[in-house]
Amino acid sequence: MNESHTITPADTLISLIKASLTADGIQGFDHLVVYTSFGAVRGRIGLAFAQGLASGKGNPSGEAAAPREVIELNDVTIEHYSNHLPTASFDRFYVRLTDVHGFALVGLPGQG
Repeated sequence: MNESHTITPADTLISLIKASLTADGIQGFDHLVVYTSFGAVRGRIGLAFAQGLASGKGNPSGEAAAPREVIELNDVTIEHYSNHLPTASFDRFYVRLTDVHGFALVGLPGQG
């Protein structure tokens, strides 16, 4: 039986974020938009989260590391899909990676 790992949107998101980080964890894009079941979440990834990705800490395959279950975002605006709460803003917000349905890295170098 083949026990291959199914690639999820969250796996792809983490891989793209890691590829866009500098060695010290500075993101190479302006902000991240994550599409979830409750709305579109727009923000910047948290510095500690980014530095953990850049240094390899927090890797689910590591012995001492806990699996990544959430992504930390700062300066967040949420555009809710429901009418009763159209938008919300937060200094810091955490999104479960299992709730990621899609995403966009906005403001990449070379975008016009």
